[in-house]
Amino acid sequence: DLHPDWSPATIKSALMTTGTDVLDGGKPPASENNPVLIFRQGAGHVQPNSAADPGLVFDSSFGDWLGFICAVQPGGGCTGVPATDPSNLNTPSIAIGDLAGVQTVTRRVTNVGGNPATYTPSISGLAGFTTVVTPSSLSLAAGETKSFTVTFTRTTAALNGYTGGQMRLSDGTHTVRVPVVVRPVALAAPLQVGASYNVTF
Repeated sequence: DLHPDWSPATIKSALMTTGTDVLDGGKPPASENNPVLIFRQGAGHVQPNSAADPGLVFDSSFGDWLGFICAVQPGGGCTGVPATDPSNLNTPSIAIGDLAGVQTVTRRVTNVGGNPATYTPSISGLAGFTTVVTPSSLSLAAGETKSFTVTFTRTTAALNGYTGGQMRLSDGTHTVRVPVVVRPVALAAPLQVGASYNVTF
């Protein structure tokens, strides 16, 4: 009843981005680099009161999901539908399963905080990677939607293993937390390969 105009994806985003670490025996996790932490807890422990005022939300439409489906399972019904790389699906988490050196992902957020706000990003964990968020700060009017990118570059991370971390966007009042897992590989195969043949008899 609090936000009857919010989509299911917006509600899910609010619940995820305001979560806190799930404690193990009352203790916080030892390292945000540990991908087991991200896989085990996801976005973390839900805080409904904080989710009522998340600051920013990641929304996704039918078109976003159709593009995602057509990327991972191309075929009937996908003609003319632009494929969305799974890492670019506009969710409040980032997962890259085949990073070959460098990859940039895009996200878009909407300011639901009720006032203009400027959010500054920070990254924790993700040892063995450099990350650059562009732009370096995001100013949004109330209700405004803007996009940003995150570029991940492998430096010393071991190949074929996942590394975990968190991205946070903060305006001083709200902290929007996004879980991240990245798996570097030597080579990444395309999602789809096409070929044409010209045969003459």
